[in-house]
Amino acid sequence: MNLTGIDEEELAGAVRRGLKDHWQMFVVQGILLAILGALAIAVPVIASVAFAAFFGWLLFFAGVFRGIALVRAPHAPGYLPSLLLAILAACVGIIIALFPLQGAVTLTMLLTAYFIVHGIASFMFAFAIKGDTGRWVWVLLGGLIDLALAGLVIAGWPQSSQYILGLYVGISLLFAGCTLVFAALDAREA
Repeated sequence: MNLTGIDEEELAGAVRRGLKDHWQMFVVQGILLAILGALAIAVPVIASVAFAAFFGWLLFFAGVFRGIALVRAPHAPGYLPSLLLAILAACVGIIIALFPLQGAVTLTMLLTAYFIVHGIASFMFAFAIKGDTGRWVWVLLGGLIDLALAGLVIAGWPQSSQYILGLYVGISLLFAGCTLVFAALDAREA
């Protein structure tokens, strides 16, 4: 048992039992995720727009619900800044949801900026741990991949902004689906 009061071995056992008991449902879920991923890869522009619209609505409703909760608690600490952030989230969310193509471009810019910052941070981290582990090269490689992805987006800008988000989401869904299928099939035999 650790400081959180959760026995890690017991939790891991419960997860394994759940995966083994319901492996068929996890296989179906994995296949559906893989199919959605393959579709997103096949039509990345549509996937980019769909993801941007989904993200926009999610952000809008998060802002609205946060605003409603804050209006009901006007004396909460940080009320005014939290209310302003809720309004901002709702406004940005509705703009992205109503203009998903432009939203996809904006989200692609943010994703590219993230890859650049993450790549640089990974380089710094890799060299910081170089003396402690031989696996620092993997961290360095991850940073290099981040910078390469950012470079590909920048090199193809602005055309890449129309499809890159959908392509990344598709790849993620495809790998998540395959991973879930393989994990469920392994759990079935365990």
